[in-house]
Amino acid sequence: SRGFICRLGDGAEIARAMSSQNMEQQRMRGMLEPLQEKDPDISQIVTYSKFVVAYFLQQEGASPGWRKANIEGPVYLIKRQKAPFYQIIVKNQFSNNDLIDNLHPDWELDCQKNYIFYKIEDTKQQIRGLWFHNDAERVKIETMLEQTMEELRSKPEKPAMMPPPQREAPSANGDSQLGRDDPDTLVSVSRDSVKSVLQELANDDDFVTMIWQKLKSKPSM
Repeated sequence: SRGFICRLGDGAEIARAMSSQNMEQQRMRGMLEPLQEKDPDISQIVTYSKFVVAYFLQQEGASPGWRKANIEGPVYLIKRQKAPFYQIIVKNQFSNNDLIDNLHPDWELDCQKNYIFYKIEDTKQQIRGLWFHNDAERVKIETMLEQTMEELRSKPEKPAMMPPPQREAPSANGDSQLGRDDPDTLVSVSRDSVKSVLQELANDDDFVTMIWQKLKSKPSM
């Protein structure tokens, strides 16, 4: 009977784990759908945290330092179906002015307790800072960011290559076209057309006489 009770207990644990997993999947879908309404190319939420406060580093002026960006809310690390393939999004609870940064191999990360700082590849842009109330959430986001950055660095995007020019295939009757790219010089050529032109020249007495005179005037070898 003791083994039976243990099996019942194991079944209850499995049921609770499955229920928790289903709730997490539903929660993910509930967060993903609003993001996809703005960007249909978003395919996945890699990780998220419920609340952060965004800061920008003010480096110019009389009093440089960190300034609140007036952007607070949940932060998402998302994956997209096309480039840019990864983004950091802070959904602003104050307005539609969200913070959206495209992850790039040249990013520089600097993390400390409750804070993630990152410098994006565009040096004209201010350095960003994210404050987390719970440092465990900061560690979770930092870990996934570093893993994603390693993936981007190991698989850099290749520049798009222009397709090679395609040669025009001859038609079934052997026709080809010259000057296709220039409609003013478009000429259709075929074996029949060449034969017709040569026959017309052969019947032209003036043309035959001109050729005969040229042949007579050439010195004998």
